[in-house]
Amino acid sequence: MSIKKQIEPLSREARLNPIMPVPAVERKSIRAIEVPKRQMNVAALRFALRLSDVIWVTSLILLVVWNAYIGTNNKGTIAPLAAGFLGAVIFICTLSAAGTYIFHPAEKLISHMKKVFFAGFSAAGLWLTTALILKPETFEPDALAFAGALAIVALFLLHALYYLQVRGLHQRRALAPNIVMLGATESARRMIEENAKNRELNILGIFDDRLSRAPVDIHGVPVVGKVDDLLAWDQLPYIDRIVVTLPSMAQARKNQLVHQIRRLPNRIAFVVDEFETLNHLQQRLTEIAHISVQDITGKPKSGRHTAMKRMMDIGVSSVALVLGAPVLALIALAVKLDSPGPALFKQKRHGFNNREFFVYKFRSLRVEQEDKQAAQQVVQGDNRVTKVGRFIRKTSLDELPQLLNVLKGDMSLVGPRPHAIGMRTGNIESYKLVEEYAHRHKVKPGMTGWAQINGSRGPLHDAAGVARRVQLDVEYIERASVWFDIIIMLKTLPCLLGDSENIR
Repeated sequence: MSIKKQIEPLSREARLNPIMPVPAVERKSIRAIEVPKRQMNVAALRFALRLSDVIWVTSLILLVVWNAYIGTNNKGTIAPLAAGFLGAVIFICTLSAAGTYIFHPAEKLISHMKKVFFAGFSAAGLWLTTALILKPETFEPDALAFAGALAIVALFLLHALYYLQVRGLHQRRALAPNIVMLGATESARRMIEENAKNRELNILGIFDDRLSRAPVDIHGVPVVGKVDDLLAWDQLPYIDRIVVTLPSMAQARKNQLVHQIRRLPNRIAFVVDEFETLNHLQQRLTEIAHISVQDITGKPKSGRHTAMKRMMDIGVSSVALVLGAPVLALIALAVKLDSPGPALFKQKRHGFNNREFFVYKFRSLRVEQEDKQAAQQVVQGDNRVTKVGRFIRKTSLDELPQLLNVLKGDMSLVGPRPHAIGMRTGNIESYKLVEEYAHRHKVKPGMTGWAQINGSRGPLHDAAGVARRVQLDVEYIERASVWFDIIIMLKTLPCLLGDSENIR
C-alpha cells in the first residue's frame, strides 16, 4: 500500500473532526482569500423581480379586459377594472406561493419554468372561477381566458430572462452573502457541508484563537488565523456576517469573542443550541440560518425596504442633478472665482460596513489649507474658510455634489452623515470616544439624517457631541423606513434655515 493511501483515512477523519490533531500543513494566508466585492441584496432583487411581474401582468390583463369589457352590457368601467386587478393579484400571489422568486443557486432552468407553468395555469383557473362566482352577468370567459393566456406567455418570457440574469449573478458570487466563522467546530462543519450542496452562502474562511488545535481547513474552507487577524483584515468591510459557531458549553469563550468584535459594524450572529443538537440537513441553508442563527447586533431591513430606498435615491438624485444643474454650475463658478483651485473637494470617508469611498463637496477651504483627514475641525471665524465657502457651508450648498455619491450608491439621501477617516475630536480620534461608534455604519451614510434635524450638525468638538450623534444615528437605524426618510427630508430645509448655532 502506498504512503498516500496509508495517510488518506487519517486525513479524512481529521477533516471531519476539527478538534483532532492534524498533520502540519501550511495554512492559507488571509491575504489569499478572494472576497467578492460587487454584492447585491438578494431580498431586494426578489422584490424588484416581483414588482416587475406586477407591472407587466397588471398592464397586460387590464389592457385585454378593458378592450373586451368596455360597453358590454352597459356596465361601465368599474366591473372590468375590478376583474383585471383581481386577476393580477391572483397571479402574483400564486407565483409567490410557488416560490418562483427564490431562484436557488443550484436550480435548473427547466425546474424553474415548471414552477412558473403550474403557478400561471393555477392562477388563470382560480381567476376564471372567482370571476364567474362574483359577477356572472358580466362574465366574458373568452376575454378573461385570453388575458390569462397572455399573462402566462409574458411570465414565461420574463422568468426565462430573470433566470439567465440571476444565474450570472450567482456564478459571480454576487448574491450569496459573504460569511466568515469564528470557531473551527462541529457546527461550522455542518454548515459548510450543507452549503456545499446549495451554495447559498460565500463561506470564505474560519478564524479560531486556538489555532494550534484547528485543522488547516474544513471541507475546503480554510482556517486562516485568529480573531485579531480578522480585526486587522483589510477586506473585513466586505464581510456581510460574522457567525460565531462555538458550542453552548464554551460560554466564556463566546463572551470574550463578543467583547472583541462587538464594535464592528458587520452583522454578528451566534449559532444556537438548536443547530448543534437537531438534524436540519434537509432544510435550505438560508432557512437554517433563519431558524438557528441568533443575531446579536440587529437584523437587516426587508428586501422591500432596501429596494424602495434605492429607487427613491436614484429617482430623487437624478431629478435633482438635472433640474439643479444651473445652480451647481453657478456655485462651481463662484468657488473658482473666489480662490484658486478646483471647484470640487473629495475626501475619503467611511460608508456602509466601514467601506471607504470618496465623498464629493464644493470646496470651501483654501487649497493650501485643506484638511483631508479632518484632524482640525472647523471653528468659528476659521481663516481657512473662503468667503464663498462660508456662505455655502452655512447654507449646506457645499453638500450638493453628494447627489453624485447617492446616484453611484456610495450614499443614500437619508442616513448617518459620513465622517472623514481619521477625524479627530480634540486630540483623540472620534471613533475611540464612543464604543458603539462603528454601529452608525450599519447602513449607507446619508446627505441628511435624524441627527442633523435634531441639532447635531457640523463639526464635533467634544466627546459628549460625538456620543449624542452616535445615539441619534443608531436610533435612526433602528427606526428606519421609507416614510421615516421622507419625514426627515421634509424637515431638513426648515432645520437648515432655522439653525444659527452650529458652526459649519
